[in-house]
Amino acid sequence: MSNIHELSLPLQPDDITPLQIGDLVYLTGEIIVTVGLPTHKRIAEFVDAGKELPMDLSNGMLCQVGCYVETQGNKQVSRYINPSTSTRFEPYLPTIIGGTGVRMIGGKGGVGPKTIEAMKAYGCVYVSFIGGASALTSEAVRDVLEVAWHDFIPQFRLTRLKVERLGPLTVGVDVRGNCLYTNLKNEAKGKLDSLMEELNRDRA
Repeated sequence: MSNIHELSLPLQPDDITPLQIGDLVYLTGEIIVTVGLPTHKRIAEFVDAGKELPMDLSNGMLCQVGCYVETQGNKQVSRYINPSTSTRFEPYLPTIIGGTGVRMIGGKGGVGPKTIEAMKAYGCVYVSFIGGASALTSEAVRDVLEVAWHDFIPQFRLTRLKVERLGPLTVGVDVRGNCLYTNLKNEAKGKLDSLMEELNRDRA
């Protein structure tokens, strides 16, 4: 049976160690979002060069989430947040995890094997947003705190948001390197032969 966790950001190792794949998480605090491949590439380049990022990722959460921010008067307002497929960012995530101290990555669809190894090595977890639930997810955003790298289009910029009970998010990879997606894939493969036999019997 899955456990439900209410967590506050920034995160500490003791906050994420109890998380197990399949658990549900609600998050309150500050998250950093971007959906840009070039943005992830730039973060990794900053890490490799030892340059300071415009936003501190240590003990924080980086989300592969598109966010459109509008300026209304003297205030910035988030119109929506919408998760993207995290495996697209596999070339950069291991460097980002190893070099920033980020504790949680969020997106959809899981992450690749090198990212999983980095999570296990440095103490980071992956959580998955509910697909197709942008309206529900966007309700958790309380404020736009900061936007950086304005040379990118709005969804690619680094955006720091204040959220309240963001979720439910499903733990897809825990700090021990267990992966929900790998387990499901193996389970499906294990059932394939019996399913094919059943289909062949039905055809006969």
